[in-house]
Amino acid sequence: MNGISRRHRKKWLAVSLGIAILAGWLAYAGILVYRINRGEEGIISPEVQQLARQESQEEWFAIYQHGSKVGYSHTRLLPQEEGYSLTEELFLHLSFLGETQEVFTRIHAKLESDFSMKSFTFRLHAGPIAYSLGGDVADGSLVLLSQMAGQEQAQRIPLSNPIYLGSAMKSFVSQQHLQVGDTYKLALFDPATLSQTMVPLRVEARETIRIGARDLEAYRVVMEFRGLELRSWISPYGELLKEEGFLGMTMVRTDSEGALQGFTDRAAAELVREAAVVPDRTIDNPRQLKRLRLELTGITGEGWDLAGGRQRWENGELSILREVLQEVSSVKIPWSTPEMAWDLQPSLLVQSDSPILKNQAAAIVGQERDALRAASLISSWVYSNLDKRPTLSIPNALEVYQRRAGDCNEHSVLFAALARAAGIPTRIASGLLYTKGRFFYHAWDEVYVGEWVAVDPLLNQVPADPTHIRLIVGELDRQVQLVRVIGRLGIKVVDYE
Repeated sequence: MNGISRRHRKKWLAVSLGIAILAGWLAYAGILVYRINRGEEGIISPEVQQLARQESQEEWFAIYQHGSKVGYSHTRLLPQEEGYSLTEELFLHLSFLGETQEVFTRIHAKLESDFSMKSFTFRLHAGPIAYSLGGDVADGSLVLLSQMAGQEQAQRIPLSNPIYLGSAMKSFVSQQHLQVGDTYKLALFDPATLSQTMVPLRVEARETIRIGARDLEAYRVVMEFRGLELRSWISPYGELLKEEGFLGMTMVRTDSEGALQGFTDRAAAELVREAAVVPDRTIDNPRQLKRLRLELTGITGEGWDLAGGRQRWENGELSILREVLQEVSSVKIPWSTPEMAWDLQPSLLVQSDSPILKNQAAAIVGQERDALRAASLISSWVYSNLDKRPTLSIPNALEVYQRRAGDCNEHSVLFAALARAAGIPTRIASGLLYTKGRFFYHAWDEVYVGEWVAVDPLLNQVPADPTHIRLIVGELDRQVQLVRVIGRLGIKVVDYE
């Protein structure tokens, strides 16, 4: 394992699906593209358009987590000859898996005269790792172009309506006569995860809040984002004063000096530990379990992948059985039946069609044509060749292959790319993994080898043990759904063997 000691390896069992948590922070902080509707009325009023043409708008916010300053955000909207130029920046200084991680995002967009988007560029920097994504609206679609590991990739997303940036909403709200009980809807697109969702918003109450040394009148506005309630306070003059909601996060309006200064050495709450779920009792020897039965609370609504394969879900109780490999009638590779086509395709982040990764997969598998044995060979290679290192960024297989480091996200995307390149239908699973008395958010893989079998390349487990609780199947656009249960999920251990 490249010289990594057993003791050091055990430390990294407490890994987390950090990007899903980070995505919640980014979405909450307003690094989003959306369209706003109010019933059947127009999106942006003429008064708002006139306001934006006449003057620039600039906002600074300080970001806190449980009282510790962890970042800032900055937005600027500038009128242009045709339309507008908008820039949004976000900086976060976080404690992640025992290490300090700094994350910086910047989105720059060109807007039409009605604030709808012409184009945008999105950049995320987390330590030495950089992620870049651009987009242009053309012919009813958003055409995305990513820059990862020195290569470009394109993706087209159909649009049924124009899409708008966060500052357009603030301009809209500034011209409305807010009344308690008003409701809106937002259609959001998140460039960090390429996900879209509809979000309701309501004006809940008018109240007095304290910002610094001042007491200010404000409307409390509640936005429901993927099951979370995010609260904002907006002045009668349309100024966003404060937001709060996700994992103890609060944003407070300030000036540039207040946003950029005042960071202390006092660490914020550990991001992964904050999100972890503590069950009602401990589980002995979790890596050796054959079966596990749990009661889950706090998980509601549709869109979960709790049932199927080794998992059984009924009336709030989840049973997980470890697959018995001797009973699997493994198929031959490359597998190419139509029903498995989706799980063999490359994607923006799982570049299984890359010649580099195809050549590496062929070298790992060699002459092996048994799907199960080939999957085991790929898992062992990923396990042995990737340093176990906390990474709070957008994982993509090509960059992981080049950097040879990462946590569960990086292991799972690289395994998926290599396995698909070898002709093994593969999907990414995400949910929770039990270790050190807690269930931590985690990502692993499932391969079709005659039946679906869970594989965890971070632990080199084939099959993965039953303390891997699958909640979601899919890549980042699906994994962001996990924010719906973070901080709400409860687990009771019924029994295990």
